[in-house]
Amino acid sequence: MSLRHPTALGAVFALAITSLTGWQGTQGQAGQPQGRGASPQARDRGPAATPQGTAVIAGRVLTDTGKPVKRARVSVSGGGAGAGRGNGSAATDEQGRYSIGGLTAGAYNITASKAGFVDAIYGQRHPLQPGTPLTLADAQTATNVDLSLIRGGVINGRVGDEDGEPLARALVTVQRYQYVRGERQLTPAGADQTDDRGMYRVFGLPPGDYYVSATTSGLGDLIGRGMQQLAAGLGVAGRGGPLGGRGGFGGPDQAEPTGYAPTYYPGVVSATEAGKLTIGPGQEASGIDFQIQLVALATVSGIVAGSQDGASVMLAAADASGSVGPLGGQTFNGRTVADGTFTIANVPPGHYVAIARSGGRADEPRTAVQPLLVSGENIQGLTLLLQPGATVSGLITVESAGTPSPTDYSIFRVDIADVDPLPGGRGGGGRGGPFGADNRVERNGSFAITGVQPGRHYVRVSGGGNPAQGGGQWTLKAVQIGGTDAADVPFEVKPGQNLDGVNVVLTDRATQLTGTVRDSQNAGAAGLTVVAFSTDPQFWRAQSRRISTSRSGDGGAYRIRGLPAGDYYVLATGDVEQGQWFDPAYLDSVKDKAAHVTLQDGDQKTLDLSGPGS
Repeated sequence: MSLRHPTALGAVFALAITSLTGWQGTQGQAGQPQGRGASPQARDRGPAATPQGTAVIAGRVLTDTGKPVKRARVSVSGGGAGAGRGNGSAATDEQGRYSIGGLTAGAYNITASKAGFVDAIYGQRHPLQPGTPLTLADAQTATNVDLSLIRGGVINGRVGDEDGEPLARALVTVQRYQYVRGERQLTPAGADQTDDRGMYRVFGLPPGDYYVSATTSGLGDLIGRGMQQLAAGLGVAGRGGPLGGRGGFGGPDQAEPTGYAPTYYPGVVSATEAGKLTIGPGQEASGIDFQIQLVALATVSGIVAGSQDGASVMLAAADASGSVGPLGGQTFNGRTVADGTFTIANVPPGHYVAIARSGGRADEPRTAVQPLLVSGENIQGLTLLLQPGATVSGLITVESAGTPSPTDYSIFRVDIADVDPLPGGRGGGGRGGPFGADNRVERNGSFAITGVQPGRHYVRVSGGGNPAQGGGQWTLKAVQIGGTDAADVPFEVKPGQNLDGVNVVLTDRATQLTGTVRDSQNAGAAGLTVVAFSTDPQFWRAQSRRISTSRSGDGGAYRIRGLPAGDYYVLATGDVEQGQWFDPAYLDSVKDKAAHVTLQDGDQKTLDLSGPGS
């Protein structure tokens, strides 16, 4: 059973599986520990492809105090092109040694894991930070590729009901702030289910700040109706609990006017009021006890208008402004019946966004979005009017400084991505989804993306060796919409209004910034993150193409390619989390320490940097 999923939703899904089947895992993916612990990565992948190379990676796995770690699992992935390009794994011996052979030439990511420890990535300076790939040549043996594991932290305590009695089978989730698609969000770092004494214990946590919450509404609430169906298929007995149908996988007739709200330590229902726990390496925070809050539950009912084939309805937890992130907390799900009405019971107080979606065989994709405040009283007559998707069409053109223009533009893909994605997906990229059938470009460069839902969007281009995607000759220069360049500014799609004449301009004059990061001894500093970001704060946002990163390799060399022309700050650091470079507060805090460079179209510039402490 795998607990390794790239998103927190995947983590919760895996946690639900483990709870339903009674399986207890071990430490999760590096930087994203899941569940009570997680199994070594190699177990998750199944039988590895037959190696077809001659290179070897060997080294040791040690604790941060230098003690050998026996039976740690070391996994490698990556390599060059072709079959058997280099996925492999091995267990360490009593001296912590491992050796993985049969690898092809290429760059490899190397990870070590063991239950109770925090996963380590080769080249990583701190947990939750990216590592550095190791480049191998044919027949090369890379020795002394050592990794250091630190003991994970532990949080344990007791959850009680409103009377202080032990609350069994409550789902306790330990969360931390991480950057998801460039946005800082609370995401699950581990979880456990309370026993008959109300006790829980979550281990294998990387050092950092954590927030603990508990809910009796069961795993079905976190996963949705699909998880409830899975539970039924596994023959899991109901868990009971004050939330009735939602908490115990039962029916709506079990609804009660009061129930337990998701509650944060030390006993509050708002994440903004939750108590912060700071956990160091191997530290155990004991006695994190709190009582879950009993609140009035409401029923939300109404009608979805504009669908021929039925619609799904979701209430997604939001903040007071109505903002919902991709992992925005609890969701409550329902579906319309024949007359278009819907009912969702047992909704605790809070701010929500009501989202209705349709799109069956007889219906084009449509979406309705409306903020909603639930205060404990039933809400009736909520009307959600589905809005049809629009078609965004246009043409790809190129500006060439010598590279032959493509004879077939179908090598490219155009995606109309959401600026503010909603839970469960919104279909922003058209009916085919990102890079699906409806995102293809015709041979002559024309494109027409259907099913784009109302809201703010931006354009992404992939394929054709786009330097912004890792190499090649063509990069995005401009997106002309109605006389405005929307390459870096979101544009709005209005309900039912098609957007025509979009001109996507590609250029072969890609910028390139290279250099060497040097330490205090003037030696090359490897394994540092180089961040280049615009000097204009309006571009300090998630997934901005005016923010780019690189890792310094052997000798401290780095390369950043494909930045648009403009003025940039450039910084080398060893203390940044994955995705933190999109956080305006972080960028503002480091800009005064950064170097400055101006790039014009086609510039190939060299800029050496000083590493931390030099």
